[in-house]
Amino acid sequence: MTAVTPPAPHPTTDQSLRVQTWGGRWGRALRSAVSQPFEEDTGIRINHLPHVGLQLEPSLLSALNAGDRPPVDVVWSHSVPALHAARAGLCTPLDSARMPVLRDLRQRARPDGHAAQSVVHPYVVYYVLGYHREAFPGGRPHSWDILLAERHRGKIALYPHGNGIHAIAQVMQGGRLSSIPTDMEACWTFLRRLRPQIAELEYSVGMEKRLRSRDLDLCFRALPNVLEFNASLPVEWTVPCEGTADTVDALWIPRGVPQSVSETAMRYIAFALRPDIQQDWCERLGVMPVHPAADTPTMLRRPELPAHADDYRGILHIPESIKMEYHDVWQRQFDQIFAKKD
Repeated sequence: MTAVTPPAPHPTTDQSLRVQTWGGRWGRALRSAVSQPFEEDTGIRINHLPHVGLQLEPSLLSALNAGDRPPVDVVWSHSVPALHAARAGLCTPLDSARMPVLRDLRQRARPDGHAAQSVVHPYVVYYVLGYHREAFPGGRPHSWDILLAERHRGKIALYPHGNGIHAIAQVMQGGRLSSIPTDMEACWTFLRRLRPQIAELEYSVGMEKRLRSRDLDLCFRALPNVLEFNASLPVEWTVPCEGTADTVDALWIPRGVPQSVSETAMRYIAFALRPDIQQDWCERLGVMPVHPAADTPTMLRRPELPAHADDYRGILHIPESIKMEYHDVWQRQFDQIFAKKD
């Protein structure tokens, strides 16, 4: 009998990588689809450091501003703070020679201008309208106008500062998407009408309790958050007939990471962009991959949603560069509206 040579073990190393993540479905998907396979492939330990919210974690900001070594080696964040960091020179450039996968991605993966050198968008996220089935015995709501219905007053959730809602509000008040950002009075008018309807401006962590107790009928959420609710609650999602908004997250390496570690960080990011890894990661999350060879996730194969990351069918799209430039202005305007007393 011919002897069978056992497969070579994966390389072992004492090296580790610290990755800033989110919790819940987001963190589990990253661990299962990206970090664990990377560990198995390289022997490099991946330590997740969870963070809540869209702003950068304070200790990371402090280190970047002080020029110290950051507390994380790879940042997985929303695009807006990533683009601000890139503009301020706080990101390590991504080396396309070490990361040839960057040349294979769809256009949506790379931001415009200087940020394209140091920031990559690994997927596209679609916002949806989550609804409690018990509040809609006749079937799903078909229009964003449902947010103004008297019977749902005080039973609706948005994100803090109205993140993601601007394009929808603009269109629902009769404004033009093309008028953003120069003329957004339609957006602000719709939000003034919407204010009495809103119960909370919160992220999704812990929202299951309010949905379970029927304190909420509707929630404007990124699809991965609603899919998390759907796993244990009678909460469904829909894309209303007027269309919906989209957003992107980012992977980047903060300035101050030692070169030997940044090279490993680039390996990790390139691994996350591989088509097989993209396909698993995006299927678990419910987001659209940016590698053309990765299939569209099952839950996104709907006629009202785009077919791929560079498709804008049904999307009320605002470019990331505009969101970055006007983020603070829009946040102040939203907070002023929602701070007013009835």
